[in-house]
Amino acid sequence: MGTIPVANPSPPSRLRFPQRGLRVGLLLFALVILTTVAIAFAWPSGSKVDQRSHGGWVAVGRTEDFEVFKPVRNVEHRFWLVKLGDEQFVALLSRSPHRGCAVPWRPEFEFQGKKGWFRDPCSGSTWDVTGHLAFGPSPRDMDRFSVRIVDGRVEVMADPEHVILGSHGGPVATSR
Repeated sequence: MGTIPVANPSPPSRLRFPQRGLRVGLLLFALVILTTVAIAFAWPSGSKVDQRSHGGWVAVGRTEDFEVFKPVRNVEHRFWLVKLGDEQFVALLSRSPHRGCAVPWRPEFEFQGKKGWFRDPCSGSTWDVTGHLAFGPSPRDMDRFSVRIVDGRVEVMADPEHVILGSHGGPVATSR
């Protein structure tokens, strides 16, 4: 009996991607990602408009809702609202004009024989309850927003485009 000849198969060849095709594919993928990111940043965010705001003004409460010289933080719009008198308010940007760090109100912090100061944790700059610089390397008083009273309601122009820069007078002796 005879033997049947069997073809001797060659070893399987590895799949090879052409290097040029791989480079072109990666370049196209990177372009798609970059275009998507650019469109995402340029496209309007579609964030919901605050129902209590009118033309950039944000209603934050009634005048009687606030205590004199007791800062109230508005986290959403990044400011501190301080009642100075019956119809007098100041809205202080909660960011340091020196380094841009968030500035907390420190009611128990004692400085110059008084308690209650805004204090920059990054530079040590210290401002009184009205936002006037008392100490530190900050170049000016705290920046602020415009405030108005409409029918007993306090409204703040909390648009970053309308920030009022603090004065450059330097540290001053403060009194309350």
